[in-house]
Amino acid sequence: MYFEEGEVIAESGNVKVYLYNDLMHLEIGPGHNLWMIEDEIKELSKQIGNSPTGNCLEIGLGLGVASKYILSRPDVIHLTTIEINPDVISVQKVVNKIDNVHHTIICADGLDFMLQVDETYDFIFFDHYALIDEDTLDMLDVYNLVANDILNQNGIIKAWFDPYTVEEDAEAFFDIFRNMKRNEIG
Repeated sequence: MYFEEGEVIAESGNVKVYLYNDLMHLEIGPGHNLWMIEDEIKELSKQIGNSPTGNCLEIGLGLGVASKYILSRPDVIHLTTIEINPDVISVQKVVNKIDNVHHTIICADGLDFMLQVDETYDFIFFDHYALIDEDTLDMLDVYNLVANDILNQNGIIKAWFDPYTVEEDAEAFFDIFRNMKRNEIG
């Protein structure tokens, strides 16, 4: 297991990053709650695809691998990443710092940010949850509705889909995003 055999390479508050089998593992909270493994970029890049363009918004930083992928897309002008946990921001800066003038990280609640921001976005990506369950689905439904108010015409909203989600929750996840015509599903 990563937390038994891995080496802690960054830690802040209740957030730790372990290096295990040459991959970073992000753990948040007590009880070894694994939020992300560095190699999830393969799945993230497949789900995000070529969608990011123009002014982009990402809710959830994690290890910053999705941020780096979004910023690598040639048509991206700027990416704003919202992360509620300051400890996640601290460890991300240690293990996978993003030095890009086109990137801004803001410590805030994603929903509050979307409700208060004056900007609009061409691409919005949700990646601020560890799994897809009933609680996550309720939250994503609200986030999706609010995000549509700050989405430019022809803009795209995508959300990280955990391929290990149970079928019933997977169907509900896709229904949330299928019902909004400007959305795309991961």
